[in-house]
Amino acid sequence: MNRLSALLLLGLLAAPPLAGQTVIRPAPPLDSARATLRDALLVLRDTLNTIDGAAARLQRDFRAASEPSLVSRARMMYQACARSGRTVPPTRRAIEGFKLTDPAKARRRQEVLSSMDRLKETLVRCETEFAAMSQPDQGERVRGYGNDRAIRVQTAIRGYEATLRDFLGVMGIRVQPLGAGPRPTS
Repeated sequence: MNRLSALLLLGLLAAPPLAGQTVIRPAPPLDSARATLRDALLVLRDTLNTIDGAAARLQRDFRAASEPSLVSRARMMYQACARSGRTVPPTRRAIEGFKLTDPAKARRRQEVLSSMDRLKETLVRCETEFAAMSQPDQGERVRGYGNDRAIRVQTAIRGYEATLRDFLGVMGIRVQPLGAGPRPTS
C-alpha cells in the first residue's frame, strides 16, 4: 500500500495543472433589442464591404484596364456608395431608438452617430464623384483620380468601423468578421 500511495502521489505531481483546462463558454444570447440593433448594424456593414470590394477591383485594374473597364469600375463604386448611403438612415434610427440609461453607453452612442454622419457625407460625395466618372468618356479620369477617391471613402469607412467597435464593446454585442463561424466550445 505504501508503494501504491507513493506512485499515486508521483502521478499527481507529474500531471498538468487543472487550471489550464478551462472551458470557454459561448457568450449569453442577446436580448431582442440588442439583437435588432446588431442586425441593423450588420446590414450597414455588409453594404460597406461592397464598397471595399469595388475599390479593390478599381485599385487592381487601374494601370492596365481599358477605358470601358475603368468606367465599369467607377459605376460599381457609384452603385456601392449609393446603396450604403441608403442604408445609413435606417441604421441611424435603430441606434437612436435604442434606450440607454448608462452615461458611458450614451456617450459611445453619440460618438458612433457622429461618425456615421461623417460617413454619410463621404458616401454622398463618393456617389456624386463616381456618378460623374461612370460616364462613357471618363476612363482616363477614373485612371487618374479614381484610386484617390476610393481611398478617401475607405479611410472614412475605417474611422466609422473603429468607433463602431468601441460602441459594440460597451453594448456587449459581439460581431464576428464575415465568414467566421462560431467559436468551438471545449
